[in-house]
Amino acid sequence: MSSQARETLTSESNNIADDIGNFVTLAAVCGQFPNYQLDVPNDGVFSLNTGDMVLIFLESKVWQDSQKMQPFLEKSEDPNLCFICTGTDSEIEALPAELEAANFRSLSIPIRTQQLLNAIHNITRLQALMINADRANKNVKETNDNVKYVLRVSRELNGVRDTKKLLSLILQKAREIANADAGSIYTVDWNEQRENDSRIVFKVTQNETVQQELEEFSIKVNDQSIVGSAVVHQQSINIPDLYELNENPQKNPFHAKHDKTFDLRTGYQCRSMLTIPMFDISYRVIGVIQLINRRNPGIKSLRGVSDFSNNVTEFSAIDIEYAEIVAQQAGIALENALLTLEKEQLFDGFVNAAVTAIEQRDPTTSGHSHRVAKLTLGMAEILNAVDHGRFKDTYFDKRQLKEIEYASLLHDFGKLGVREQVLTKAKKLYPWEYDILTERFEHIRSRFEIEYLREYIDFLTGKATVAPGFDAETYKTTYETRLLELDEFIAFIQKCNEPTVLEQGGFERLKDIGNLTFRDARTKSRPFLSDRELQALSVSRGSLTREEFAEIQSHVVHTYEFLRKIPWGRSFPNVPIIAAKHHEKLDGTGYPKGSFEEEIPTQTRLMTIADIFDALTASDRPYKKAVPVVKALEILEMEVKVQKIDKDLFDIFVESKVYNQVLDKSDGWLAEGI
Repeated sequence: MSSQARETLTSESNNIADDIGNFVTLAAVCGQFPNYQLDVPNDGVFSLNTGDMVLIFLESKVWQDSQKMQPFLEKSEDPNLCFICTGTDSEIEALPAELEAANFRSLSIPIRTQQLLNAIHNITRLQALMINADRANKNVKETNDNVKYVLRVSRELNGVRDTKKLLSLILQKAREIANADAGSIYTVDWNEQRENDSRIVFKVTQNETVQQELEEFSIKVNDQSIVGSAVVHQQSINIPDLYELNENPQKNPFHAKHDKTFDLRTGYQCRSMLTIPMFDISYRVIGVIQLINRRNPGIKSLRGVSDFSNNVTEFSAIDIEYAEIVAQQAGIALENALLTLEKEQLFDGFVNAAVTAIEQRDPTTSGHSHRVAKLTLGMAEILNAVDHGRFKDTYFDKRQLKEIEYASLLHDFGKLGVREQVLTKAKKLYPWEYDILTERFEHIRSRFEIEYLREYIDFLTGKATVAPGFDAETYKTTYETRLLELDEFIAFIQKCNEPTVLEQGGFERLKDIGNLTFRDARTKSRPFLSDRELQALSVSRGSLTREEFAEIQSHVVHTYEFLRKIPWGRSFPNVPIIAAKHHEKLDGTGYPKGSFEEEIPTQTRLMTIADIFDALTASDRPYKKAVPVVKALEILEMEVKVQKIDKDLFDIFVESKVYNQVLDKSDGWLAEGI
């Protein structure tokens, strides 16, 4: 396909739906490409005629049927025909061995239109090479092997998402296809706001002859270097022999110059050089492959000076053709890897921001989510190493471990839906409630004093009729007794307000106090305690009323509802369900749904143990004291005995002592259990 035709096709494809999800849509989109003639001879088959070659697209139901494929297999040696097997990733992975022939290609669906364009462009280029080789009757086998190699390279590159590994693989494959002794690879860091500040970053180097370790460095994007020129001019630069360059760079193509410092230091001569830009899907340079010293066939390394003169040749047109195809595939693979990295960084940023938001609402639990994640992840990794017993076949891959980490970090995300005053409630009465209560008792004290003074004045003025023996001291004693009783009430209420177990008979005494009344300044009868105060102070354990505890429990429902609205994609689909079940118990007594053993994932069971342990051993909080590790393990063991948490996982937790990862070394008494 000519560059003009490609530009036309690119322009036309902008008007076509971006996502192609099935074979019918694929045919419809291909039918709109210019310079191609569409033909649909049979169901599950369509062809594109480009003049000197025909691209035949086969649906999976066709190429998976040996009988239907027989006519196509009989024509598979015709270089003018190219058969493209389409299907899902899993179907393509199961492509039969007989369809690995040179004239068969594979195309995964779904696919974006621009990716389809690039795929067709690459296929036609490869097919054109085959046709030319067949017509010339020269080296057909080598061409087929190279084509198959390029196709395998494409599959390998698209299967790698780790950018460092991918860059090394790209350079290795580019060197192999061009038989280059050495090479380097660079990425381009574009500054979107200030393009003049964009940089070319050296990433990887390989050399079959000289072992070297070079640190990462960067240069500006300009045409002052060969790599920079390849980026700026967006084209490959082939220099047959660096040693034959003119000393005046202005007289060399692209003003190329060769710094021989490395050559003189190592004795390794950089002679032939091929520099190829890599493009992303938007046809923007995303990186550069630089190949050094094209070796003659059969030469494995370059040792002496004569080797560089006799066994190094310039990169041929066919070398450039194949290397550019690898570079184009590499550019798309690199973009996919970078997009994956960006997605992971986005998820990481979101998760950490969410944890920060949770901890800002409840500072007393700061660090809890990270500690739970560390414990849960630690146990999951230990579980991966178990080679016997119930968990010998349990294994969490890298993606699943990340999923566990995200779910653990976000297990309390739903607390954003719980009122902050409930989250941070340290005592049975809220501070403002306790202030109102104490002010009321001060008011009662004042009323007692006023009543005492009035009665005493009436006594002195003779207005009051009193029994014999009743004197002024009697009024004073009665008043002081009432004040003393009031002080006892306040002291008892203050004690009841603490989030400890309510003492024996405490509820009855509170009720008695609540039944007492006094008369305010308007002589209206008012109770010593309101119904709300009586209910809160009567909580038998902790600081929360039944309604407040239910609100706290609702955080797991909020967690699930929040998390399920986030598009976790195919990488982390189980984050919501893992996080939302961490308060469920194996016997069905947990919340929010009372799930039983078989409904609770192993990942969640790990998190449950981690969550309880950290809640028990975490630093003192206003509403509870931290407990030593030994005591915390005893509490967990009691949960095991009543079949609420997983015994086997708890045993692993104890035996591995994974909890040492999160213990504060300064809290020695916690670790020792003193």
